[in-house]
Parts: sequence; structure tokens; C-alpha cells
Amino acid sequence: MPVESPPARVPRSRPDLEPLPAPGREVLARLWANQRVAAIAFVVGVVVLGLVVAALADRLAYRNRVLPGVVAGHVDLGGMTVRGAREALREEAARLESTPISVRAGQTQFSVDPTALGLKVDVPVTVRRARLVGRSRNPLAQVAGTVLRRSRDDRVPLAITVDRGRLEGVLDGWVAQTGKGLVDGGLRFEGAEVVEIAPRRGIGIRREEARAAVLAALARGDSAAGRLAIGDTTPAIDLRDVRRTARKARKLLSAPVVVTANGVAIPLPPEQVASTLSTEIVESRLVLRSDPAKLRVVMAPALASIETAPKDAGFTVAGSTVSVVPAVTGQLADLDLVARRVGAGQHEITAPMEPVEPARSTAWAQQLNITELVSSYTTNHPCCAPRVDNIHTAAEAIDGTIVEPGATFSLNGALGPRTTEKGYVAAPAIGADLEYEDSVGGGVSQLSTTLYNASFFGCYKDVTHTVHALYITRYPMGREATLNYPSIDNRFRNDSGSGVLIRTFYSSTSITVALYGNKEGRSCKAEGPNVLETIPPAVEYVDDPALPAGTEKELSPGHTGYAVENFRVISRAGQPDERERYLERYSMTPRKIARGTSPPPPPPAPPAPAPAPPPA
Repeated sequence: MPVESPPARVPRSRPDLEPLPAPGREVLARLWANQRVAAIAFVVGVVVLGLVVAALADRLAYRNRVLPGVVAGHVDLGGMTVRGAREALREEAARLESTPISVRAGQTQFSVDPTALGLKVDVPVTVRRARLVGRSRNPLAQVAGTVLRRSRDDRVPLAITVDRGRLEGVLDGWVAQTGKGLVDGGLRFEGAEVVEIAPRRGIGIRREEARAAVLAALARGDSAAGRLAIGDTTPAIDLRDVRRTARKARKLLSAPVVVTANGVAIPLPPEQVASTLSTEIVESRLVLRSDPAKLRVVMAPALASIETAPKDAGFTVAGSTVSVVPAVTGQLADLDLVARRVGAGQHEITAPMEPVEPARSTAWAQQLNITELVSSYTTNHPCCAPRVDNIHTAAEAIDGTIVEPGATFSLNGALGPRTTEKGYVAAPAIGADLEYEDSVGGGVSQLSTTLYNASFFGCYKDVTHTVHALYITRYPMGREATLNYPSIDNRFRNDSGSGVLIRTFYSSTSITVALYGNKEGRSCKAEGPNVLETIPPAVEYVDDPALPAGTEKELSPGHTGYAVENFRVISRAGQPDERERYLERYSMTPRKIARGTSPPPPPPAPPAPAPAPPPA
């Protein structure tokens, strides 16, 4: 049977569910919208407040430190103190200042030593910049920086300086090597004739881009400046500028230039003036220049009777006493001014005489307090061998040297390489195999030994010295010093409060080194030598087929080895003596004997029998 559907339920009317009139609905919508805006504003406010709190927390937590995320060069300075940041950046600076700077242009790779550019990294300035990051007075910038440094580094450029003149010189070389056809233009001088060099466009690296790339790379802490584009290049000046400067140069060279110095007129013919001239591009203009050094060369004969060269203060010795020779102030013509006026095209120029102070004043010499002979030592040698010439040459090179208080004297540093250009000759010296061989400068070890003993008895601090590999009887055993450039040096430190004047005196058979200064109440004496060990030469046989078997021939007598000690006793009034021990070793070399291995000659053949007498 069919199922009847239940009757539909009709909801009863409720007064509280009646539709709101239109004005009510609008009010409700506005309330809901305001609540959403308020909620969003609340969330934003909470976020902003959180960021502000984070920024303030950063400022407080890193009050005396670099904020997190700050990088200078390749060093993350975040969280470091000023001292720590400076130490870290000093290492970065040392790396950058010693690593060759490289750049590629086309197929050409360029490299330049940073010292050639005078590159310096200013560590304190860089650290100061890093400390200021995130500490702006702008609160929005502080908050934004706090967020951004969490996602990326805040890089601070290194504070670098370079010698702009040297950099431009390097760029000149790069432009010349990569450029094709570019001529900046200028002038050259053939006698008194002016020859114009016309500017011409070309292809190569662009100087401004190259300069910017190098400086930007260094500021990033990079030694690789990347790749430079090669393209059309334009001369720095135009032909009109060349012709303008040429007219000025021709007018200058149309008559002599007369320089008046100290009342004396010095005429310079056009040819001499031209020899000092060159051109330089300055701010896109061709400028005529005169070189003061070249002016001094062409004016030297006339200036000889006008100028007085400055003289350094010095010392003169007489026996054991020392006197200061006062400095002399010089009077030199101001050729820098003359050069500027020649470049400006003037023909009548007055050169003022300028006082020139010496490098070492009388006051400097007096404050050194060099008043007496502190010590001297003499060693002897046979006359007239080539090594004697080397001893004298080296002695003259160090005569008159001043060692200031606290300074270290290096004999190798004072002499430099021993070369024939300096007057040294070949003479015997101990070689690497402990055999004597000719070497340019052989014999200077005798001067080294003499100097060592003078400093030993002068009580000066021994920094480094090395005895000869073999004991040489003309020297005090264990109290001598060999020399080899640059590996073996003889250095002493002036540990007194007064200066040291080194004087050398020689004859054909002796060399003396005297040290003048101030004893300051101390004296030295030597104790020893005490031979601790003696190593007689071993015997080494060498087969010699040129000698008959059973015969021997001495090739070398060998050298006895020793272990020896010496003491230096330093005495000061009212204080206990100081004792310094010096332990030295000399090598043993074997006695070499050639031993014959040739078989003995065969015995002589018996004489032939006498012929029988003829029959009677």
C-alpha cells in the first residue's frame, strides 16, 4: 500500500529572528569590519613591537660588539669586540696587501703586486664602519636592518688607500698592452724642435672602468678584479689641445731661459731647456712640464759655485776620545719653483735659495752620548793576498756606521752581496763540502770575526753569529764569526742607552774594529776556551791506479774536530757578575790518503848471452 509522505513542517514565526532593517545591517557590517581592522592592526603592532624589541635587544646584547651579520671583506665580524675585529681584519689586510691583484682583459691576464700600488687597508676605520652598521638614528632603518641581517650579510667595504699615481702607471701599462691604435697625443722634443703627436682613437680597455673595477674588488677584499671589457677607446685630449700646447712650447724654446740664483744669472739655451721638457695629461688637458731633476743636471756646473750642500753631523776620534762634528745647513736653489715657471713658459726666472737641513743634526749627534772608546779588537793576516783586498773593501763599507740605542746592526745588511762591481775579488773560502774554493768576497769573515770580538768585549747583546765549520788557528777558538750572504749573518744589538760608532782601521797585515759609545759602568772579560772534546781526523783511503801498488800519497791532512766553550763575564759596579756560556763545535774532516793500485812493473828481461868467440 502506498506510503503517505508526512506533512511538511512550517516553522513558526519568532519575533527575535525577524530580518533586521537595512540601517541595522550596515551598523553590524561596520562593526565587523572594524573588528577585523583592529585584529590586523593588533597583529601588525605585535609584529612591529617584536621587531623593535629585537632591534633593542640586538643593541643591548651587542652594546660593545659588532652586530650579527656584518661582514667586511671576507671576515664575518658579527659578535666581535673592537679588539677582536681589528685582530681578524689585520689578517685579512695582510692577505690582501700581499696577494697579487689579477685581472683579465680579452685573452690577456694581468697581475700586479699590491705593494706596487702602495695598497694599505685602514683597519681601525673599517672596524669603525662595521660598528656603526645597524646603529642608525633612524628607528625604521634599525628595525629593517635587524630583519635583513638574519637573511643576508650586511657588507662593509674595506677602507683602502692606494697611490693614485702608481695606479695610473699600472693602468697605462694595461692600456698599452691591450690597446690597438689608441694614441693620447702629446709632444716630443728633438733638440729644440717641437714635434706634435696627434691623438687617435683605438680599441682597448677603458681606463675608468678598469680603475673602478680594481678599487671595487679591493674594497670587497678580492684580489681578482674579474674581466675587463675591451671596446672603443677615445683619446683623453684632442688635436686642438696638442696644437695649443705645441705653440706654447715653441714660444718657450724661441729664446734662452735665464735663471738667476743668488745673484748669478745662468742662461739655459733652448736645447738644454728642451731636454727637461715633457707633457702630461691633467684633467683632459695637455700640460707642459719641466723636470727639476733634469734642470739640476743641466745647471750643475753653474750651481757648483752657488749652492752649499747640507752636511750631516758626525764624529771624529782621537785615540780613545770622541768629538761631535757639527752639522752644516745647506743652501740650494729652489728648482721645483724654476721647473713650474719653465712649464708656464717664463724666460726670466729668479730661483730663491732655500735652506736645507741635514738629515742628521748636531742635536741628534749630541743626544747619542758617544763619548769614549768602549772596545776594540785586532786580528792579523799575511800581507797582500786577494782576501786582504776583500777585508779592506768590507771594512771601508762599515766605517763610520752609527748604531742607535736599541737598534740591531747586521753585517750582511751593511755589506749586501759581495760583487765585483763593489770591488770584491775572488779569494779562498770554505765551501759546502768543507773544502776551500775561490769565491768573490772570500776573506770577509776575518772582518766579521774582528767585529764580533769588538762587540763581545763591548758587552753588546749577541743576536746571532756562527763559527767557521773548521777551526782556523788565526782566530780565537770558539770566539769567532763566519759570514755568507744571505744565509749566515753576524748581528749584535746595541742594548745600551747610548749610540755606537763603528770605526775600522787596517794595514797590510791587520784589521781593527773599534766601537765608540758609552760604557755606562759595565765591562766584559772572556774566560776560556775550554776544549770539551777533541776528534782527531779519521783516515780515508782513496784508490789511485796512477800510483804503484804498495805506495801511498797524502792528499789532505784533514782537520781536527772540537767541542769548545767560552764564557763572557759582564761586570757592573755594585751588581753580581753575569756569565754567558757559548758552546761551539768544529767539524772533523778526514785525512785523505791515495793508495796505489797499479801492479808493479814486470822484472827486466835477462841480458842476452854473449856471442861465442870465433874459432882460432
